[in-house]
Amino acid sequence: MPEKTAAPMPRKGLLLRLLRILAWLLIVVALLCVSLYLAFGPARLIDRLAPPPPIFPENTLEAPSAPVAAAPVPAPVQAPADSRELVTLMLDSIEDIWGEFLARGDYAYKKPKVALFEDRIEAPCKLTGSFSGSFYCPKGMRLYIDLAYLDELQKRAPQVGDLARSYAVAHTAAHHVLNLVGAVGWFKEYHVDIDQAKRSERLQESQELVADCLVGSWIKYAQHKYAWMKPEDLPEAVKAVTELSKERTAMPGIPSMLDPLALIDAETRMRWLQVGMETGDPRECSQMLTESAE
Repeated sequence: MPEKTAAPMPRKGLLLRLLRILAWLLIVVALLCVSLYLAFGPARLIDRLAPPPPIFPENTLEAPSAPVAAAPVPAPVQAPADSRELVTLMLDSIEDIWGEFLARGDYAYKKPKVALFEDRIEAPCKLTGSFSGSFYCPKGMRLYIDLAYLDELQKRAPQVGDLARSYAVAHTAAHHVLNLVGAVGWFKEYHVDIDQAKRSERLQESQELVADCLVGSWIKYAQHKYAWMKPEDLPEAVKAVTELSKERTAMPGIPSMLDPLALIDAETRMRWLQVGMETGDPRECSQMLTESAE
């Protein structure tokens, strides 16, 4: 029978040689990696082994550092001559400032609907007939602003006309803020013990003075942006508004919507405007509620 052929044995010498070569390659790669780490790694051990830099004398003079330039302060905005443009500017400012005020009390500022007109308007607040003057309708959250009235203010008191016009707009808008926070209910609660014949009058007066106080809170911040909002000119501006409102209310012809600005003297208005301006805090205006109840 033919003999079986033996299977070829692996060549152990060749395998050992390959293993040695592989081991040397691994050693070389490891050394290369260590060298690269020492040269460029985060530790930079080579730098640590370098000799320390020379120590220079401590009395060397240093160049003065350049002063840091202060951020430029924007120039105050000047009042537009056109009353329509002024109304838009003031309502934007009121939205910005009162939006922040109301957010602190978990309220949201909602823009009122605005109707601009001159001299007369038909059927405001669902009434019948033509009316003049600036006023606010709570149910529809609508501001009615008489541009002819604002122009007349500017004509009569040009030295404070811009401030007077701004005050008139802000006061009307303050009634919108009172409506947003439900202040009418507060006033009624505090006037519950007053005689029925006087209650309506006291209720309206209280709302007017709190609205003035809110205007003062707004002016506290708006004066930094608008050049014509000078607190020292406010007494004269309020006087001009009050006098014109009283005259227009008594004029024959087109009936004027009952102008709240004609109800109270300028000195009393200034007192509550001052409360708002000095504190800048609308919460201080609630003092009127306790005073009105006395």
